[in-house]
Amino acid sequence: MDPELLKYTKTFIKLGIAVLVLVIIYLFMSVVAPALIAVLARLPEVFLPFIIAVLLAVLIEPLVVFFEVKLKFNRALATSASLLLVVGAFIYLVSLVVSVVISEITRLFPLLANYSDQVAAQIIDAVSNFQWFYVQPGLLVFMIITTVATYFIINDRSVIRTFILSSLPGSFRSQTNNVVTQLFQALTGFAKAYSILITITAIITMVSLKLLGIKYILTIGLLVGLLDIMPVLGPGVVFLPWALYNILVGQTGLGVSLLVIYLVISGVRQVLEPKIVGDNIGLHPLATLISLYVGLQLAGTTGLILGPVLLVILIASHRAGMLERFDWRKKNEV
Repeated sequence: MDPELLKYTKTFIKLGIAVLVLVIIYLFMSVVAPALIAVLARLPEVFLPFIIAVLLAVLIEPLVVFFEVKLKFNRALATSASLLLVVGAFIYLVSLVVSVVISEITRLFPLLANYSDQVAAQIIDAVSNFQWFYVQPGLLVFMIITTVATYFIINDRSVIRTFILSSLPGSFRSQTNNVVTQLFQALTGFAKAYSILITITAIITMVSLKLLGIKYILTIGLLVGLLDIMPVLGPGVVFLPWALYNILVGQTGLGVSLLVIYLVISGVRQVLEPKIVGDNIGLHPLATLISLYVGLQLAGTTGLILGPVLLVILIASHRAGMLERFDWRKKNEV
């Protein structure tokens, strides 16, 4: 073949390959990547029953050990008894709280009607939907799957653990086991810490409102406690408009009292959060405070959770020896 023609042929082949690569990259970024991201985004939702099952298994495990050691139950019986006791108690408490809240909201309806018929109608409709929500087949299936998965995870814990560890290279087994153990402890500690904070906020709210002679304290206390998860405003979503309204209608004393309650709740939360979260996930309060603030600045509400979690992952990996290769001190010692 003519050398000049061969040269042009090679050039065209290279251009063709470059164009093909660009087309593949374009198709990947425009078609494959969005679909992959959409699938990954749904994974937590799809696996939510099993994620909850793992958390429940970790929380219930001490009770299972109690039945095994103290009452001499076998593993299957101890698991069944523990699961039945916890689930039964949970259903009873939720039913009790829901019945009280619905009763208070129903009695609150005439008061709300004086301010806004539309708001009152929406609340009554929400209560009806809430009751229907409990009998939907989807929720029933979700609860059954979660309960059964929890049973298998607890009952076959050693089998599952052995299978997972046997699938890993030998050099990573001990390190992975250590990291996973610490992460589970941190995760349950994190849930425990925020449960404590929510409970403290709800109790302060209910006691304070009771002293002010305000009715429906359980409903308001639960609402404020749940809103306490939100950063920045949190309970302020309830207290600030409520206080402002009372001040505008001439009930200045009640309005100021509500503002004081809000400030007390906020102050207690700011003081206790680093300490409680730090103690329960094994971090120094200062490290917890830094992770909470940095997470909030970088990722908003999600960052409040991801900040401490990522810090725990980093510390767990360091303690397990997985970061030794990045130890700068060794390089300086050589």
